Amino acid sequence: MIKRLLAFAILALSLCATRAQNITVYSSGNVARGGARQLSAYVPLSPNTVTWSVNGVVGGDATFGTVSSTGLYKAPAVIPAGNVVAVRATSTAYPAQYAEVALTITQPQVQLWSVSPSSVPAGNFTISLNGSNFTAGSVVQVGGVAVPTTFVSSTRLSATGVTNAAQAGSSVSIKVVNTGIGATTSSGVNLAITAPVVAPPPPPPVVAVTPGSASVETGKTQQFLASVTGAANTAVVWSVNTIAGGNSSVGTITAGGLYTAPMAVPSPAGVTVRATSVVNATASAAVSVTIAPSPGGGVSQGTPNLAAGRFLEQAAFGPTPAELAHVKSVGIEAWLAEQFALPETAIASPGGMNIGAVQAQHLHRLATAPDQLRQRMITALGGIIVISANKNIYPEEIVPYLQILSKNAFGNYRTLLEEIARSPQMGKYLDHANSNKPTPGSAANENFGRELMQLFTIGLYALKPDGERLTDTNGNPIRAYDQSTVQQVALALTGWTYAGPANNNWENFSGPLQSRAVNHDTGAKTLAGAALPAGQTPEADLTGTLDWLFNHPNIAPFVSVRLIRAFVKSNPSAEYIGRVSAVFAGTPNNARGDLQAVVRAILTDPEARDDVAAANSGRLKDPIFNIVAFVRALGGSISPTNQQAWPLSRMSQTPLAPSSVFGFYSPLFRIPRSSLIGPEFQIYGPTESVLRGNMFWQIIANPGSDFPVSIAPYVNVAGNTVALIDAVDQALLYGRMPTAMRQSLANAINAQGDATNRAQTALYLTALSGFYAVQF
Repeated sequence: MIKRLLAFAILALSLCATRAQNITVYSSGNVARGGARQLSAYVPLSPNTVTWSVNGVVGGDATFGTVSSTGLYKAPAVIPAGNVVAVRATSTAYPAQYAEVALTITQPQVQLWSVSPSSVPAGNFTISLNGSNFTAGSVVQVGGVAVPTTFVSSTRLSATGVTNAAQAGSSVSIKVVNTGIGATTSSGVNLAITAPVVAPPPPPPVVAVTPGSASVETGKTQQFLASVTGAANTAVVWSVNTIAGGNSSVGTITAGGLYTAPMAVPSPAGVTVRATSVVNATASAAVSVTIAPSPGGGVSQGTPNLAAGRFLEQAAFGPTPAELAHVKSVGIEAWLAEQFALPETAIASPGGMNIGAVQAQHLHRLATAPDQLRQRMITALGGIIVISANKNIYPEEIVPYLQILSKNAFGNYRTLLEEIARSPQMGKYLDHANSNKPTPGSAANENFGRELMQLFTIGLYALKPDGERLTDTNGNPIRAYDQSTVQQVALALTGWTYAGPANNNWENFSGPLQSRAVNHDTGAKTLAGAALPAGQTPEADLTGTLDWLFNHPNIAPFVSVRLIRAFVKSNPSAEYIGRVSAVFAGTPNNARGDLQAVVRAILTDPEARDDVAAANSGRLKDPIFNIVAFVRALGGSISPTNQQAWPLSRMSQTPLAPSSVFGFYSPLFRIPRSSLIGPEFQIYGPTESVLRGNMFWQIIANPGSDFPVSIAPYVNVAGNTVALIDAVDQALLYGRMPTAMRQSLANAINAQGDATNRAQTALYLTALSGFYAVQF
């Protein structure tokens, strides 16, 4: 027994001796922010394993740095308060036995390699600085004075400042200073100052008038349009032979540019119509107008309707007789101001309707709504941000989407994107609703995020401001983003569901989508040129994603091209795109994304207002536009209970039901055997052209209750072939029917037996012509 007690005593003394041994941690001192330091521990215990911790946290954290199980310490990206951390090694067998070292977290040494430009003229300047270890807190000092600094990346800063003329011919020191807790580092170079640059006076505005010349019969009218570039105020004063507003001897001209020739030919027979900038009287443009005697009835009246008719084909669903006269009377600027001021035409709530009724009322609005420019914008935006009744088959899944487009038609594109992203209609169409953070082996739904980038905002390729693609050194187009970005955006957009009490609610279209943080991926997201930090809410990640896209350099040219093609022409010049893109990007007169300013810029641009056709002018009318415009040209309408959705579907354009997220046709479709873009040609084959002709004939020969249309004005003049052709020419082609077509039309008219058939033949054949099929 005594021997056993003695053995226990010896064992206890041995354990006490073991516990009394001290642990030692080697390596201390400074560690640069974001750097690493390998630590080691001497542990004279058995077992000799330890647990590493930082400031009491096993393994450490992002605030004070992390430490691995082998003692590799990694400093945090941001210097913590106090800038000293304690790294401890604790025995796994004897938790009371430990040792620790203090590490001081320091700023890495900032390096400044170069500044560009290396010399600047005295006065305001902007410089770019290249180096290393720059931070968001880096400050540029010019001659020892801190100046406004913008952090671009860890290797690049930009700065702005002011030097004075007295410094010209000398140089100043440029220094980058990193100031952090417990440490300040700096590095510098010199910047040469040259003589100040005296800016030349701004050039005078440039005034252009279209058409460039005209011949007007006595007592007749001609619409002239003026554009002013290079001035914030684009107003002009019109004069005839230097007389403001003209007079009865040389003709008069309204403030809107509508010229009325005198009742007698003046001597000489030509006059000069001039538009002069109201802000600079030296800036003007003039056109020569020949006054010809009116030959009397039965002869074509020329093209007095051309300028106004072309404008209304772009800004409305074609002109009605009344609207044509109104634009000629008040001018384009006044008409635009009226349209922007009009209240929205109501879009009825979906209660009690089926989708057929929604489609019928949609066609009725296009044909009859007074806010025609808004209806064109709704259609244009609907071709960019697409939802289709092919999937959203019930009225409540379509109507609120139309209401969003209508509400924001002349608002800001950023606001529109936000409302679309939160709409349950888009939530269903592109599976945004109930797209949750991924579980192991799954991924977030990419549909909405992909189309948000590819079709709604920036497109696939990096663009110049004029819409041309940027290329690499091999001439290949540069992608705007890659699949990794799609995945990151998909994660950013997780955590949204339909209205309701659950975390994943069934389809509910009574209100906006609701966020559910539990279903949102909270990791950091890396976008193309931007980043979203970890730990954000669904709302913050959505806002960050939309802000990134809205401020992306691609969005202005990408959306501008799509809108120009929807309103004016399929093949705009780079200059036209650049001018509109600059307005979208923001000017002193309008905010970035201001759709009202963008629409005005599109419709008043000189390229849009050029009434002389070029080889790439205009756009093919799609079926809905062509039919609606034809009805309006005849002074008719489409009833609110019409049954035309099915006939239009046979022409590949079922109202409100585009075939895919790209719309009714690809925005990049090219005319067969041509290099020209022609999106609408994708749904204009032989079958569709025949079906379109059949509908024209129905409208003029058997309109029924769907098309309240009367061709009586044409029947009344059908006894005079020339007068009938003139009337049809002015109504449908605005006076531009060529001589050969007039002769062919006369032959067909003269073969008819009565006035009704003659009128129907004239209207039908003109509507079938390429001159009417293309919106010029």
